[in-house]
Amino acid sequence: MYQIKVNSVLMPTIYYTLREAMDACAIEKARGCAVMTEIVRL
Repeated sequence: MYQIKVNSVLMPTIYYTLREAMDACAIEKARGCAVMTEIVRL
């Protein structure tokens, strides 16, 4: 399971696959407000 960090803030959503987490990072970057995203393994 994975969570993502956006601009050093841990998001509450838990993703079960790495692909879902990577897609969520891409969506945050596309929104324009994410300077840095990171995937954290639980």
